[in-house]
Amino acid sequence: MIGADGRVVIVAIDHALYSWPCPGLEDRSRMLRTVVDAGADAVIASYGTIRDRREDFGAAAPILKLDLTTVTLGGSYPVTEYVLAWTVDDAVRLGVTDVLTYVQLGADSELAALRAAGAVAAAADREGIRYVCEIMPVESPRFPDPTAPDAIAAATRTGAELGAHVVKTSMPSPPSAVDRAVAAGVPVVLAGGDPTSDREGFLAAIRTSCDAGAAGVAVGRNVWGAPDPGEMVRLLVRAVHAEAPV
Repeated sequence: MIGADGRVVIVAIDHALYSWPCPGLEDRSRMLRTVVDAGADAVIASYGTIRDRREDFGAAAPILKLDLTTVTLGGSYPVTEYVLAWTVDDAVRLGVTDVLTYVQLGADSELAALRAAGAVAAAADREGIRYVCEIMPVESPRFPDPTAPDAIAAATRTGAELGAHVVKTSMPSPPSAVDRAVAAGVPVVLAGGDPTSDREGFLAAIRTSCDAGAAGVAVGRNVWGAPDPGEMVRLLVRAVHAEAPV
């Protein structure tokens, strides 16, 4: 999943599993082909999408999301409990070498999610596949500023202690403070976050974070919700893999 240069561009298209509508994701095959042709290294997707649209992943590595939450309408992403629905055995049967679960630090369901993450990490090791721990602080009494450098570093270190091979987390503020998170010793991939109209600022923050040690990005809404998703992926590839100025 992570390239020879230690970097990775991941596109997340799992959102339709728990939120609808997702303008741009109506045609899964078309979106998959678009982002793969543009250079995405991996794609986070649901069990159904990987099973039914596997040929559309091309050379990109499928990352199977193992958990889910209740479905919302209107693009809302509330803090809710995520529970395991699929297993590492299901990933092996699908021929997938990367799996992912989500932990929200500060949420009421945090402990159950941490326990599930630990079990998935151990199961992934038994089968020789990679576990991506998506672990993010959420605004709460324990994490009043969920993008604070120490909050992001805490999330990353927790993911490493759980046994994650890769940690996906929020971009700290400022982006250069990701150096505290990468000190945990596992590759850190930063989430794309809420949709933004400031594309140049978004890409600059990604380049800054990669210069500070981040392994790359996992972007969803800012790719499939963009006017030209393929062009957005190409810009992300240039920013992350440092092939040329953005």
